[in-house]
Amino acid sequence: MNSKENIKEDSFNDLQSFDEIVLRYRENSINFARRYVKDLQICEDIVQEAFASVFVYRDKYNPDMSFKTWLFSIIHNKCVDYLRKNRELLSYSIEAESRECGTFENLDTKIILEQEIGRLKPNYRAIIQMIEVEGMTIREAAKVLQISYICIF
Repeated sequence: MNSKENIKEDSFNDLQSFDEIVLRYRENSINFARRYVKDLQICEDIVQEAFASVFVYRDKYNPDMSFKTWLFSIIHNKCVDYLRKNRELLSYSIEAESRECGTFENLDTKIILEQEIGRLKPNYRAIIQMIEVEGMTIREAAKVLQISYICIF
C-alpha cells in the first residue's frame, strides 16, 4: 500500500471495511511503534488503542490527507504517552529481528547500525523508520511528528 493512498470516509462506518483497514496497516503500525517501545506486546496494545481511536474519532479524519500519516500520528502520540508514563527507553534489536526472519547477511553491520541508531533520540529513530522503511515522504514524517519538515534536514 502506498503511503499517499487515502481511505474513504465511509470505510469507517462499515465494520468489515474497518477490519480490512486494520489488517492492511496493523503490521506496519506495530513495526513503527517498536521504534519507540521495545516490548512487542505493549506495541500491539498501543496499536490496538490507536485503531480504537481511529474508529472513535473517525469524523476527524480528512480524506484528502494520507490515512497512514494520520494513523502514525496517533501511534506516535500514544507511544510518547506510554514512554512518559513508564520512562522506558527504546532498545530495538535488529539482531533479534534478523534471527526471527532467518536473515543473517551482514549481521555485524546490522548490529553496528542498530547500536548507532539506538543512540539517536526516539524522534530521529522514528524518522528513519518512516522514511526508509515505511516509504513516507519527509513532509509526511514531519507531519506525524508535528514538526517542520525543515527540521528533518
